[in-house]
Amino acid sequence: MIAVTFIDPEEKARELQLQLWDRQCALWPGEKVTPLDVCDPWVAAKHLGFEVQEGWLNSPGTRAGYEIGGFLNRPANLIGIADQQKPRTKLFTLAHEVGHLVMHPGLHHHREMPIHGLTEPREPTDQREREANHFAGCFLVPTKQLRRAFQAAFGVESLKLTDDVAWELLGANFTSLMNSPYNSLAFERVVAQVLRFRGRHFGALCDLFQVSATTMAIRLRQAGLLYR
Repeated sequence: MIAVTFIDPEEKARELQLQLWDRQCALWPGEKVTPLDVCDPWVAAKHLGFEVQEGWLNSPGTRAGYEIGGFLNRPANLIGIADQQKPRTKLFTLAHEVGHLVMHPGLHHHREMPIHGLTEPREPTDQREREANHFAGCFLVPTKQLRRAFQAAFGVESLKLTDDVAWELLGANFTSLMNSPYNSLAFERVVAQVLRFRGRHFGALCDLFQVSATTMAIRLRQAGLLYR
């Protein structure tokens, strides 16, 4: 029987961020470092001894849906990121590649399609790809920092979907949220992008962490901050 090795991507992301925090004087010389600074995959790649190069990775005849978003060349200590992607897609794709570096030492050469965020464009079938996606989500949106940001914005530790909460979030359109399928991410997506709640005004959580609304929605659910 083949032994299955369990990898906890969230724990691996946290371990890497602790390393970055411990080396902050070398990685950010003379700068005041905040907990969100250690969510930077460019700095993480540098810490791991890898150069990140941005450039055009596709040939002129590449068909839509077959574009290369990034690649890993472990023997050359190189990660490539397609520079025509949107900033948040670059960020998530690079964090995904860093996840491969940390969790999959046997992966030497690897190419990726553009990865916009968790489950975007789709949930991967390969276990290593799912692990790298989960790592990227946790690295860019650490649970501890998400809980702090959520409480600072909404003034509560968690939020239950009620008529009152739905009205605060969507106003007259609140019924669309109340009638959304129970297992959908509708509630989480609204919370990820909302700019005000009960008289409080703040930046959207997805903008604070520079991730897609869907990625933030999934991290909100994984952190147990929202429920019905």
